[in-house]
Amino acid sequence: MDAWEAGIFDDDLAADVRADWEAELSAGASPAVATRLLVQDYADEVAGSPALAASFWIALAALQLDAGAVDPDVRDRAVRAIARGEDLERWARPGYDDFADDGDELAVDELAERRHATAALRAQLLRGPVADAA
Repeated sequence: MDAWEAGIFDDDLAADVRADWEAELSAGASPAVATRLLVQDYADEVAGSPALAASFWIALAALQLDAGAVDPDVRDRAVRAIARGEDLERWARPGYDDFADDGDELAVDELAERRHATAALRAQLLRGPVADAA
């Protein structure tokens, strides 16, 4: 799974989660049902990888926030992952952006931008309303 920029959905897993979320909602699923389906669908893929699990929960929380339906458990998992920096491993690796001439410098900038993006999401999640459990 690759990461290419610092935004919440700028890695393969988060982009896939967003596409699947949108497909479920387009098919008529409620945010609660879409959440349940995505958690089931991605459980094996993210198991054993704190970085992938963090990316999943962060992406799912951002999608729920946009839908105005933040599940408390999803919010708490995303907030913990952000606080621990569990998703940052993929942005901190040497060679993160193999296409850049100044890869190490770019990786540091992207890591700082990723920290900023996830911190902003964390702040929104902590002050936003949560959905009723359904």
